[in-house]
Amino acid sequence: MLFHRDFRGYTGGHGKVWDYFNHALAAGWDARVFFSPQSLRDVSNPWLAVPECIEADWQPERADVLFLAGLDWLALPSVRQCDDRPIINLVQHVRHADPGQPLRAFLSRRALRICVSAPVADAISGTGEVCGPVRVIEAALNLPDRSGQLARRGGLVIDALKAPALGLALADALNQKGIAATLIAERVGRSDYLDRLASAEIAVLLPHPTEGFYLPALEAMALGCATVVPDCVGNRAYLQPGINALVPEPNPTALTDAVRRLIRDADLRARLVAAGRATAARFSLSEERRRFRDLLAGLSEIWAA
Repeated sequence: MLFHRDFRGYTGGHGKVWDYFNHALAAGWDARVFFSPQSLRDVSNPWLAVPECIEADWQPERADVLFLAGLDWLALPSVRQCDDRPIINLVQHVRHADPGQPLRAFLSRRALRICVSAPVADAISGTGEVCGPVRVIEAALNLPDRSGQLARRGGLVIDALKAPALGLALADALNQKGIAATLIAERVGRSDYLDRLASAEIAVLLPHPTEGFYLPALEAMALGCATVVPDCVGNRAYLQPGINALVPEPNPTALTDAVRRLIRDADLRARLVAAGRATAARFSLSEERRRFRDLLAGLSEIWAA
């Protein structure tokens, strides 16, 4: 099974492809990956842990199965190239259905599409342009054990990587109320990011207005944070407003009110943390792996049909 990556730095999207790469290995496949010439080969690239699986040349015609995600389709410039072999397409965002996005043009290419959430599947299926079957395997968490073992020090962290302006405005609004916050507005290492979540009592996560799933909020729940996150479509797969998270509107006033409510109400914080941990436990890597393995077992029949 051949993967293709244009790796310019670690992102959640790359992380989920890495998970599927390991799922393929666990299922007994000879998984290989090719990196574009512009790709980074530094400590942020998880594939460097398996150098024997990195291909020097891009030869998709030699693969039994191709695994593509995002703009990887650009590596197959010909519509007919490799059309006779199964292509698995991981779809991680509702924007694949946006007519203004180049991603939508790839929906007409024949593939077995795995969507990370039901909203993503609904979005692409609603275009009427998808060639091939669509399956939903909800995104799973992949957290190192050490992250959950950090001593909780308390405090507030704001993940504003996808909304830096809103994050800065929120931090300023909280500061005016005498509430200090750790703001993450620029990319940090994966371990550092998880450590900051694991050491906080309250986490505010600021997604794009639309997301395919949005793992950071689920990671915050798994790490025991009382979680605040606006609705972003994809997080409806796990979000239960008022039960496992507070879900205010994405503006400084509403977000500040949610944070102040949590600070004042220890019982609410405890309820959100307990429900959040229970929610996160349902999205296990083992379940994602099992469902992918089942799809691979029937891949020949699915592709022939």
